[in-house]
Amino acid sequence: MKRVIKRIVSGKYAIIGFPWDMGASLGRPGARYAPKAIRDSLKWILNRVKDNKVFDIESNRVVDLSQVIIKDVGDIEIFAHDTFKTFNTAYMSIKNLIIEGFNPVIIGGDHSISYPCIKALHDSVEGTIGIVQFDAHLDLVDETPFQGKFSHSSEIRRALELERVKRVIQIGVRGYNYPFHYDDVRKFNIMQFSSYDVRKLGASIISEKVLKELNNIDYMYITLDIDVLDPSFAPGCGANEPGGLTIWDLIEILKKLAPYSHAFDIVEVNPLFDTGGITSSIAAKLLFDYIIYHFNPI
Repeated sequence: MKRVIKRIVSGKYAIIGFPWDMGASLGRPGARYAPKAIRDSLKWILNRVKDNKVFDIESNRVVDLSQVIIKDVGDIEIFAHDTFKTFNTAYMSIKNLIIEGFNPVIIGGDHSISYPCIKALHDSVEGTIGIVQFDAHLDLVDETPFQGKFSHSSEIRRALELERVKRVIQIGVRGYNYPFHYDDVRKFNIMQFSSYDVRKLGASIISEKVLKELNNIDYMYITLDIDVLDPSFAPGCGANEPGGLTIWDLIEILKKLAPYSHAFDIVEVNPLFDTGGITSSIAAKLLFDYIIYHFNPI
């Protein structure tokens, strides 16, 4: 299969915390505490890196990280009274990092934070953008009196308004949703793989289908809502939906897609509802998987 998604491997990864949960209008707030919790869990993994090398047990290989820069640039400055000012600050920060050659790895925060991050990639490059969204929910709400236009239910709808966002693929969606979203999915030509599709077809086939669908897209943005996992794996999230992905399927798909991605965020981890840091530790593992497999795929 010919793949023409541009691979940009500078070896430079910027970890950015985005501790914002003012967009959690329907789900549970608390994701503002996730960047710290995930960073704390990430320390356990980074402790295993010795002499710029790490043993990737799952692939039975030693990965040389001597040409890799993982820079934690801290948290986005938050203005709790002003969504637009906060989002614009994030947009400018992430855009500058991309221009400097970094692959941004953003730790949210509720899912509303993805919009300024996607826009930062969109406005930093020339070419078409594809979004791969791991999520239980569709996040296609346009605007409501209660949620406004920039909630964690709307970031994909806002991203679809960007001129060069040409494809959205949703993985892990499930359950029930508003009937008008049936028409939205067709209107925006969104490709969906429900959690049941992943279970039936398997992670490898899903990954191949996604890459084939994006083979004429120039840049890929991956956004991962932790509620894509079944609540039995990730209890600490903004909204629990039964019947989600297993951790093994999610890891396999992410590893296959990561080499072709140009920015990544992980959102909706909620330490206030977590059990023993389980969900934060999963998020840290996924974050490190993204970096390792982006730099050195198998």
